[in-house]
Amino acid sequence: MRAFDWSATSLGPVEAWPQSLRTVVGITLGSRQPMLIVWGPDRITLYNDGYAAMCGQRHPQALGRPFRDLWFDLWDVVEPILDRAYAGVSTHMDNIEFVMHRNGYPEETHFAFSYTPVRIESGEVGGMFCACTETTGEVIARRQILAERPRFRQMFQQAPSFMAMLQGPEHRFEWVNPAYQALIGNRDLMGRPVADALPDAMEQGYGDLLDRAYASGEALTQAGARYVVAGEPDTQPVERYLDFVYQPLRDPVGQVTGIFVEGYDVTSRIMADQQRVELMRELAHRMKNSMAMVQAIATQTLRQVGSLEEGRDALSGRIAALARAQDILTRDDWETAEIHEVVASALVALEHVRERIRVSGQSLVLRSQQALGLSLALYELGTNAVKYGALSNETGYVDIEWAVSPEGAFDLTWRETDGPPVVSPERKGFGTRLIQRIVAPYFDGSASMDFPPEGLVFALHGKVSARL
Repeated sequence: MRAFDWSATSLGPVEAWPQSLRTVVGITLGSRQPMLIVWGPDRITLYNDGYAAMCGQRHPQALGRPFRDLWFDLWDVVEPILDRAYAGVSTHMDNIEFVMHRNGYPEETHFAFSYTPVRIESGEVGGMFCACTETTGEVIARRQILAERPRFRQMFQQAPSFMAMLQGPEHRFEWVNPAYQALIGNRDLMGRPVADALPDAMEQGYGDLLDRAYASGEALTQAGARYVVAGEPDTQPVERYLDFVYQPLRDPVGQVTGIFVEGYDVTSRIMADQQRVELMRELAHRMKNSMAMVQAIATQTLRQVGSLEEGRDALSGRIAALARAQDILTRDDWETAEIHEVVASALVALEHVRERIRVSGQSLVLRSQQALGLSLALYELGTNAVKYGALSNETGYVDIEWAVSPEGAFDLTWRETDGPPVVSPERKGFGTRLIQRIVAPYFDGSASMDFPPEGLVFALHGKVSARL
């Protein structure tokens, strides 16, 4: 401005300028806000550094030249506003759009400005003063946000996580997505405070958490939080587990105005974790029981045998029978086993005489302890039949039959025929005690073993609770 030769313009040398022009120029040059002065009949242009940036490539040539030379491409819009200022009428516009060529190519621009008449000492209008702000970036950004809003809303609507927007200290529902509606049972929420819309959540402390997040302005997260959803009057409450965050929302000056709620229903994960813990506890319990049974088998077997080799064979066979029964349980669910599979696994060691063992009975499911006990009993009976009973010759047979009533009464019979004449033993070995005393309690019943000459008969009477 100081280096410019103003005497070459219709304004003349600076020393000759009227005080009103000198004053407004001083204000303009002292401000960081873009400012413009148009002065005199020729409408000469003066401006500061802020306005120079708005001129683009037309600066500095525009300085000291008629205003029309600067904005010739916008003159049809600018001239009427400038004429009003020279007529003594000020104009203010918050947002006006121009297509400018200030950088050699057409570009959309937006401005907020005011054209204010400036009067000289005589009272006449000497020119116009303009304080302005380019708002192009803000307008385009706002437009992009508005254009993106439907896409973001669609994303929120389709999101697998539940979301809600709460406004004010009362946490009034402004917006929720379908996942949130599904979580709380499709209740009427919009425009209602949480205390009114979700009293069950308030009773469980979620209102206190919202208040804490709103007051502190800090995000609050919860993992695996239990929420019992109150259903309709005639329905049962539903237990849910949630991972979520309460994210405070702030206005431009930093004040908290609401809470954004976002999270996931992790009930399946929590329930799976709980089931895993229960399974480990049950597994430990079953292992303890199995080890106790193995210990009992080993102790009683070694008491009855006459030699180390005999003890080794007896113990090995009994533990193998127990292991086969365990295999059936672990293959399924540790809880149950089908009786035909139990019988077949118990008779594996008798494959060489398997065609002489006839099995007959309906399909049913046994509890784990019943399966283990029955497997051991059948193994003992089979071993004795091979050594001393119907399977010790070439003509004998074994019939295994069972039946179960609709009420769950269970009867199983092991019957030997056409074997060597049977003589009742003088004393009971461990195998006999196992069959008669240990197996029966698993079926809440009783067991008997008879020794008629034509063949041994074992009978088991009890109850079963699961049938296929």
